[in-house]
Amino acid sequence: MGYLAEADVSVAELADAVAGASEKSLARATKDPAFIEALWLLLKVPQAAKAERFAEALRELGVSVPDNPSVTEVVVGMDAAVEAAQRRHAPNVTDLSEMAKHAAIAALHGVIRERLPALWAPNREDERTTLATLAAPEKFGDLCQRFFTNLVEHNLQYFLDRETPKHIGPGRMAQSVGDLALLDRDIRRHCEETTIIMRAFAKDWLGHNAYHLGKDISRQDAAGFAHVALQKIRKELSIRNKPE
Repeated sequence: MGYLAEADVSVAELADAVAGASEKSLARATKDPAFIEALWLLLKVPQAAKAERFAEALRELGVSVPDNPSVTEVVVGMDAAVEAAQRRHAPNVTDLSEMAKHAAIAALHGVIRERLPALWAPNREDERTTLATLAAPEKFGDLCQRFFTNLVEHNLQYFLDRETPKHIGPGRMAQSVGDLALLDRDIRRHCEETTIIMRAFAKDWLGHNAYHLGKDISRQDAAGFAHVALQKIRKELSIRNKPE
């Protein structure tokens, strides 16, 4: 992490350096069954919320929930489902699967909470119907961008968190711990700007596959989606980080 030894370094430069260092792990992500499980569930859970028997539809996906589940119980079930996939496929699991699990849960829970009714205390049916709206291509585009923003941010921080504390002090990258908080904010914004391309891509992909072709989205479909999505993000990072 030679970039961190320099006092004057941009977030884009840091992101580019870390993205280069993590390129191999990103390339392996689509071969990680637990990574694919997390993304596949992000695709399927909103569709399950449209089913007449919501809890049964979730259980068919491997998400264990009680009858009439809350959104919290749904994400707990997702967490357990991805962990089960990690155990089943242990030799082929990478750190990216853990990042993807947290990224998917945070994205789903966060988007639902932001969109719940504000004029009254939302109940479980409000949560289910809000979740079901995310099955629409345009809304899924927003959800997918949040997921990949979280994923790219986790990936960057995975490398940076072990190094940045060593570079605090006068004449260094960060003058204080407060500067690290500002750096985290800038990294988040950088990730959001980098992954904005996911809105249109995810919207068009889901619209074509689930609605135009009428496909029941499989894990293999999710793997293909992830492969192209990560290629697009890596390309976007490369373009954004080129010197002008």
